Amino acid sequence: MENKNLKFDDILRNIRNNIVKIIPENSPLFRWLTIQGLKLNAKKHHRPLTSLIMGVYATEHCNLNCKSCTAFSPIAGETFLNIESYKKDMAKLAELTGGKLSSFYVTGGEPLLHPRLLDIFGIAREYFPETPIGFMTNGILLLKMSETFWTQCGQYAVSIGISRYPISIDIEKIREKGKAHSIEIGYVGGSDVPVKSMWKYPLDVEGKQPLSRSYALCSQINRCITMKEGKIYACNTIAGIGHFNRYFNKNLEVTKADVLELHNVKDIQEIYEYLCTPKPFCKYCNRKGVELGIQYGASKREIKEWT
Repeated sequence: MENKNLKFDDILRNIRNNIVKIIPENSPLFRWLTIQGLKLNAKKHHRPLTSLIMGVYATEHCNLNCKSCTAFSPIAGETFLNIESYKKDMAKLAELTGGKLSSFYVTGGEPLLHPRLLDIFGIAREYFPETPIGFMTNGILLLKMSETFWTQCGQYAVSIGISRYPISIDIEKIREKGKAHSIEIGYVGGSDVPVKSMWKYPLDVEGKQPLSRSYALCSQINRCITMKEGKIYACNTIAGIGHFNRYFNKNLEVTKADVLELHNVKDIQEIYEYLCTPKPFCKYCNRKGVELGIQYGASKREIKEWT
């Protein structure tokens, strides 16, 4: 089921990448098509999983400063994944899954800022020897990484997904480096065309959104799963909202029902059931209010970038 869904995602991305060439993102037609695409994509992913996708934030801060960042990196303090806690979480996850995941991904922030990133990959490979492992990066630091980094990424069979921000990186040299170490390198989203505009999924700080509607338009269900400090979060918004709350002095509440305590889980079905149901936090997500065609640029750390 998951492989079919991943292929379906690729089809939707290709459709979107071609439609945007002929229909302006700020047009009513493109907005209507986007809402229909969100509904269709969400419907495909709302079925209970039969194999788990899991991700972790290596860092929550970044060496870029992108406005409306979905990880809240411009307003996050310097935050690194705790290796010891992470290893315990991976051991428990391996116990529950029999050491098998559909995929495991490392993201941020910017993962290459973590001084022990290779340990993160090594632990993942130790507990999940056959699982596809990858990480997402803006690519700025890749050619500054040591030969040891490249060699071990090759040994751990870690793939690299590069974001398509309109920044200056030498993609050909990066690909040459990857090829020399048998590392798969591609762009996140599948297209080599740089992203010149962004989408914003605004937050409703008053929490007045109908759960059923937020859920019906959410394509993160069963996909953007995040594990952090012994907890599983159904989406990265819930996992990172603490940065938003602290920076803007807000209280978008994360309840016990929004989070799954990993080390209290008895079997994998508990995780599957937790992931595919609406959460109380969904009332803060105004998915219908998605804003399209926002010009890529630097964050001014203003609350309107996320609301």
